[in-house]
Amino acid sequence: MSEKNDLKIEEQIRLVNGASFFGTAEIPEKNIPRLQLLDGGTGINFEQLFGDFLSSSGLDGIGGSDLRNVLKYFYANENLPDDGSRKLYDFIVQKLHERNPKLKAPGCYPSGIMLGATWNTEVIYDMGTALGQEARSYGINILLGIPNVNLHRDIRNGRLFEGYSEDPCLVSTLAPSLVKGLQAEGVAANVKHFAANHQETNRMNINEYITERALHELYFPAFKACVKAGVKTVMSAYNQINGVPCTENRAMLHDMLREEWDFEGVVISDWNAVYHPAAALNAGNDLAMPGPISPEALTAAFYDGTLSAEALSISASRIAELARKYATPAAGEISLAETDRAAYNVAAEGTVLLKNENILPLSSTARIALFGEHAEDLLTCGEGSAGINTNRNVSFREALVERFHSVSVNQIADHSDTLIYVYSLAGREGNDRTDISVLTQITQEWETLLDEADSRNMKKILVLNISAPVALAGWEKRFDGIFCIFLPGMQGANALADCLCGKINPSGRLPLTFPKSIEDMPTYLNFPGDGMQVHYGEGIFVGYRWYDARKTAPLYPFGYGLSYTDFKIERLSAEADTFTDSVTVYTEIVNIGDCAGKAVVQIYVSDPESTLTKPIRELKAFRKIYLEPNTKQTVSFTLNRHDFESYDPNLHQWTMEEGFYKIYAGFSSRDLQASCMVYADVESPYSYGANTSVKEMMENEELKTVLRVFFAETELPWTALLTSYEYTSQDTIGLIL
Repeated sequence: MSEKNDLKIEEQIRLVNGASFFGTAEIPEKNIPRLQLLDGGTGINFEQLFGDFLSSSGLDGIGGSDLRNVLKYFYANENLPDDGSRKLYDFIVQKLHERNPKLKAPGCYPSGIMLGATWNTEVIYDMGTALGQEARSYGINILLGIPNVNLHRDIRNGRLFEGYSEDPCLVSTLAPSLVKGLQAEGVAANVKHFAANHQETNRMNINEYITERALHELYFPAFKACVKAGVKTVMSAYNQINGVPCTENRAMLHDMLREEWDFEGVVISDWNAVYHPAAALNAGNDLAMPGPISPEALTAAFYDGTLSAEALSISASRIAELARKYATPAAGEISLAETDRAAYNVAAEGTVLLKNENILPLSSTARIALFGEHAEDLLTCGEGSAGINTNRNVSFREALVERFHSVSVNQIADHSDTLIYVYSLAGREGNDRTDISVLTQITQEWETLLDEADSRNMKKILVLNISAPVALAGWEKRFDGIFCIFLPGMQGANALADCLCGKINPSGRLPLTFPKSIEDMPTYLNFPGDGMQVHYGEGIFVGYRWYDARKTAPLYPFGYGLSYTDFKIERLSAEADTFTDSVTVYTEIVNIGDCAGKAVVQIYVSDPESTLTKPIRELKAFRKIYLEPNTKQTVSFTLNRHDFESYDPNLHQWTMEEGFYKIYAGFSSRDLQASCMVYADVESPYSYGANTSVKEMMENEELKTVLRVFFAETELPWTALLTSYEYTSQDTIGLIL
């Protein structure tokens, strides 16, 4: 008898229900250990781990004042304010020592949006291994939200910083590297939130109306890419899609995820996202979290027949199999050098230089006046599930002091020659923004500081330490240099300081569009919806697709970023003019500047004449290239058939038309420097025939003549066609016949 059949009904129900806030049930007599889960997209969330110590011990106090005090003073326990807090601190430290006697603090790593800005799979993989090393040392078996691949639909989303990009190609290429890096360390990854989790407003069960095409072209691809990369768990989302809760969406969780994509792992609900336990299990949601969950609802559903015995058995078996493989005890220790280096490399590769009026890099003799609420200590991470409690964050002020002549804080000294203003914008789970403007009190401060800096002929640098884009409303013109570092993690200060002094040549590129105003945004009138409903009225035109189609100039385009050197694309050519399954293109990149640097070569595909409405162009490939000064390199990209396909909602399939396609090579969605044409010699599903509309046939004189001859020869009534054209012109010829 197989192991899944050895499990009694009550044991199966125990397994599919969470046992503690971040732990699964264990059944020692069946060799099924407890799985420890924890949020970890930017590092180990100590708040959750401490809370789970309480939950799994049957104690209250999650979110209580004592736990808050412990979190606040964990690295300075002498400041704990009362006996209750001190006792809880001792309890937690004992629990930690049981897992990790050396008790090294977890790291805080760059957020997803900065991973997107790296355009570099290698540093993301290394960050995955660092996260895996830390998780193993604390006995964490599944890191939740590694990765969060929800697309950047609207920049007002409070958790935008957790996601990578507005573009499915960029996310689908980068995110699997984090999965592979983490799982190489023996810790299971968890891609979330499946699917289309794009807002915090009414996030619990918000009903999203999304076209079938947008789902397939934009919101599903990154999940599929992570599944193909071997991700072991998928988190189902809070929201409904077209009236069906994601935790109950069998078409997604079973038909597509398992049958079409061949996912063999465990589907875990978002916390409290299971609204109807039996329906969720029947749909393919294996594990309901958080615990402890009473078995009563599922037990009753099993015996009244509303819960499928097969679904229960299969889900329990999946969880048991995952636990037997991944529920290992804490092992190893954290290498501070290795994990710091991984965090630094991502921050260095993801720092984006947006403006440089020949003032950067700065000389070591620079005398800096540093301003901003978080100027001394940068915002390193977001709040909520992605919040990290650590003592390993590097001070930006100290990083500057190590590299420059002098640094004054919140004052312009007599000798100051460089103003650096750090503008910080937090990102919060549970809260969306209502505006994208810089706060008035900040712009008033800028006015005063910039006027004084101008009077002293100082260099003026703005650092955007932000969770999401902001509309600068012309203020970018007042600064000589602008960096965007998003939420850069514990080593962000060192990476930024090294960019400022020129030790690093910035190579980050924007993973999303910065709009000039909120009114320019594709989702301006469709976010966050009315009540418990939101319509994705922009369809497939998210991000740069919208700005290109509307011919709207962004503040900074998708893929944009500067360097301390200059690059040029000299040519783009295809290996063949005609192709069927794939085509390879070659482009030549030249560093025409005076120093070494990295360029991100971006390949876009355009379909000039198409049956389906399509974006002007779409990113389909990219590569970050290192070049010494005055050198060139030829880079090849192979585009396959899928890179030229679009999803047809009428045919419910991906389609590709015969005809000419234009391929571009450039350095952003608006900086396209070379192009070539290729011809796809394929059988088009839109060739004229029985599925062609009456309207299309009647409004083409050649086709109309052919039809008239055909109707005459077959003695069919021509008036039937005329009547259809007048009243139901979208009917197909096949329907008329």
